[in-house]
Amino acid sequence: MKVIVAGAGIGGLVAAAALAECGLQVTVYEKAQSEDDMRYDWHDDVEKEYFELLGVKPPEGAFRKKNWSFASPCSDKVRRYYQEEKDADFSVERRALNRILIEKAKNAEIEFASTVTSPVIRDGIVTGVVVNGRKEEADLVIDSAGIFSRIRRALVKEGLLPDFRKEEIFMAYRAFFERNKSIPDPEYTNKVYLKHQGQNGISWAILDNDPNMVDVLIGRIGELDDETLADALTCLRKENPIIGEKVLRGGIKVAIPVRYPATRTVADGYVSIGDAAFLTIPMLGSGIASSTKAAFLLSETVKEALAAGERQKAFSKENLWKYQVKIYRLFGAEHCGLDILKRNVLKMDVNTLEWMLVSDILTNEEIGKLAGGGMLNVSFKEILRKIKVAGIKRLGVLLELNGLLNKSKKAYRIAKKIPVEYDGRRIDEWEKSLNSLYE
Repeated sequence: MKVIVAGAGIGGLVAAAALAECGLQVTVYEKAQSEDDMRYDWHDDVEKEYFELLGVKPPEGAFRKKNWSFASPCSDKVRRYYQEEKDADFSVERRALNRILIEKAKNAEIEFASTVTSPVIRDGIVTGVVVNGRKEEADLVIDSAGIFSRIRRALVKEGLLPDFRKEEIFMAYRAFFERNKSIPDPEYTNKVYLKHQGQNGISWAILDNDPNMVDVLIGRIGELDDETLADALTCLRKENPIIGEKVLRGGIKVAIPVRYPATRTVADGYVSIGDAAFLTIPMLGSGIASSTKAAFLLSETVKEALAAGERQKAFSKENLWKYQVKIYRLFGAEHCGLDILKRNVLKMDVNTLEWMLVSDILTNEEIGKLAGGGMLNVSFKEILRKIKVAGIKRLGVLLELNGLLNKSKKAYRIAKKIPVEYDGRRIDEWEKSLNSLYE
């Protein structure tokens, strides 16, 4: 049985490795010219448990992430988040992680300089892909080609998959600038600006683990035009003169989904993973751990069908739907709840957001949960403390926040009720009920 993985994304490579190990013929088509050309030229944060999940050690050069400092959108006030170093995530070079994943997928065939332009669909069944102008047949196509995947786009047009909206995409510019050595180390070395310049998005200026570089990110929901980027960079430099003029690494824009997981990731002969399935943490845009977990869930689903002797049904939408259910039960429902919080935080006026940030209405633990992509569960005792902090003047805001938390929990509960078996009518009803919370 043949499996094609379109795009050597994180989830795609982990799935390729797992499925090849159980005897399937797996081919990965990657548009990059070589392994060295893959991934972004920077490091990203991953959960400390991630390497246990993969069964490997952190690659050389990995380091513990520093504590964040959150800057107010309308003043110079800053709120620090404190975390024990042993509990902090690892920051890992993308290309170093890539080498680990390619080594694990050694039983699969990886073809570079191979651009997948469309799926091959017959009678509603995905039977292969068109790659570099030729048709390649497969029993299963795993779409790991990112948010703008042409395969996913074709299946959206066929009515087989849901689409996304512009406001569910985070456009981010990231560059590592040469450090201005005439400036001493800043007081806050990991400074994040919420709703930077009053806009829907964030920016950051971080003294990198390499003391010769400053890590800069400027991101906005929906779009990031050149004028907005230039203005934000000028503003960052004014407040962080340690940022030099020369770009040493990165310097590109990327698109990242920041929404709840796709409510449909499967079709007959097809499954999406990673950004193509919106498997990122809505508050952060990080999808490394989620995509890897999804890859193991996918391989588990396929192995279970093969072990039961259901080879002909292994790649049907009815069987692959089990993968969808596992995603929502493991982390997808939590992401649905978190997406509610993210959307409403973006709607807050800057003065309310500043008050929430610099007062002690949010505990250090709560800030850590939100920063790490977790939902908030507030005890009755903590509610009473927050009421005392808010006082009469801010009681209305606190009531709004309580309503927001309740809506977040509602999204979580609905998401958990995903139909266990593939039933078109029931799935439509569940999907409609969940989607209505985000309209």
